[in-house]
Amino acid sequence: MDVIFWVVIIVLSALAEMHTNALAALFVGVGAGVAFVVALGGVSFPFQALVWLLVTAITMATLRPLAMKKLHPPAGDLANPIHTSLTGQYGVVEDEVGDEIHPGRVKIRGESWRAVTDAGHLAVATPVVVTKAYGTTLWVEPRKDPSN
Repeated sequence: MDVIFWVVIIVLSALAEMHTNALAALFVGVGAGVAFVVALGGVSFPFQALVWLLVTAITMATLRPLAMKKLHPPAGDLANPIHTSLTGQYGVVEDEVGDEIHPGRVKIRGESWRAVTDAGHLAVATPVVVTKAYGTTLWVEPRKDPSN
């Protein structure tokens, strides 16, 4: 029965991580994975729970800050955007897009993104192309030829 408990924790942690992307549930799941292996050895549940808490705490304290730094760089000056894997991708305006003070939303590859433009403002349904980004804010321009 202990094994099923840990499998449930692992699955719930994976689902939570997919929806939050905060890299916290991931380490709860890693701790549950180690506790699962310990449970297979027939060790008592209190010891399994202790292993889970220790592994979760240690990995969260040591690995999470490194992963957060790598995957979620700190917010910086939005006046200095960078090129990303979304640069050059095409999308469409979902919510009117303006400058940095009046951001909107664009849909790119089925996902909604916060967007700004240097082109004044872009109305809903305007085809756009991503020119650069910073974090999760995309800079977009109207597409010259949306038929391509």
